[in-house]
Amino acid sequence: MPTPTTISFQQTIADFYSKWNYPNVCGAIDGKHVRIRCPSNAGSAFFKHKDVHSIVLLAIVDAHYKFIALDVGSYGREGEAGIFLKSEMGKLINSGNFNIPPSAALPSTNIVLPNVILGDEAFALTDSMMKPYPRGQSLRDVTKAIYNYRHSRARRTTENCFGIMSAYFRIFFTPIHTTPEKIDKIILASCVLHNMMRDEKIPSQAESAFGNTDKKKSEIE
Repeated sequence: MPTPTTISFQQTIADFYSKWNYPNVCGAIDGKHVRIRCPSNAGSAFFKHKDVHSIVLLAIVDAHYKFIALDVGSYGREGEAGIFLKSEMGKLINSGNFNIPPSAALPSTNIVLPNVILGDEAFALTDSMMKPYPRGQSLRDVTKAIYNYRHSRARRTTENCFGIMSAYFRIFFTPIHTTPEKIDKIILASCVLHNMMRDEKIPSQAESAFGNTDKKKSEIE
């Protein structure tokens, strides 16, 4: 998967604002627990909850449900925020070496703010990571509730992306029974192929069920 560039991030920022009405966003981050059959002698390393064992796919996604950056292979018992901190992409982001564009003015204003990645409540609030207000605060303050709505609306691109990929590759609907090393490769290959299919505007089964405005004209006809 190609390393993001400042130019590609600028396009992502424009896309998030036009499609999801959220400015200065370089991507949204979330984790997907890919279910697996517990490997031999693995103990509780891959155990998540409710008798589920998993490997974590931590991904940054753009406004069009494509993967920007990935971290694959962490144990299911680990949380997304902890995985992010130890991951290569997390270290690059926190050190300012991820090619995120410098701070810019909000549209139609002179207010200059950093360009950020959208995470959920588990992630730490930093200059490069934005998270929602705590639920208790949003219940008492309507402006914070409105912000949380906008934040959630833009960040759900991650959930949509995971859902579309699973519809493309239905192996993710059942526990995968092979070695963790092979599962990591399956996940990575699926993510790369997912991006290629999005570039070609090939709809998943889930998208076909609800209609797809991105279909080519020839496909519609």
